[in-house]
Amino acid sequence: MIEHSSKISKQGERTKSHLKQAFIALVNEKGYSHVTVTDMIKRAKYNRTTFYLYYHDKQCLAEELQFEMFARIKEKSISKYEKGKTINITDMGPTSFELTHFIFDNQAFFNLYLKNDTIPGLYKDLPLAIYEVLEESFILSPVNKKDINHAAHKLYMAHGTAGLIMNWIKTGYSLSADEMSQQLINILQSFAKEFSVVSKRSLK
Repeated sequence: MIEHSSKISKQGERTKSHLKQAFIALVNEKGYSHVTVTDMIKRAKYNRTTFYLYYHDKQCLAEELQFEMFARIKEKSISKYEKGKTINITDMGPTSFELTHFIFDNQAFFNLYLKNDTIPGLYKDLPLAIYEVLEESFILSPVNKKDINHAAHKLYMAHGTAGLIMNWIKTGYSLSADEMSQQLINILQSFAKEFSVVSKRSLK
């Protein structure tokens, strides 16, 4: 995934945010392949010159949005935990998973996962981001003597978690963010009793 790191003014950041919001709304309405630069600037109420000041084309905007949201998924998955700490899963509560609240607050973007005609490669991002967090940041202590820290098990956990979240999105967020967090905690308790935080990368 391409990283976009050039620094721009606060006004520029606001402009880019407005263009991304317009893009997300349009993809939800008509599909990625049917969205044009003209559509975006009309929706965001900017001119073509402004768009090309920040982006070469639609794909460039989509890649930047995808990169930013991938990083935010990872950040929100670990933001509640400090490096070196051990967390007893029985002590966790609905507010222990900030990721579910982030998804709930950004429904327009995460609804793009339901589209057949969506940002290319988007479908793989949620499980991949969760897997990278598990692999990079957490050591799990099992409820039995089985090894649950090998890559295959963490990959299984990542896809299972992403699958539950996708089902939540498909049902129109029928559970609150707190209820979804508690459901994930209950599943985690079935095979792990605690976890240690071994790293916490800055994603800013």
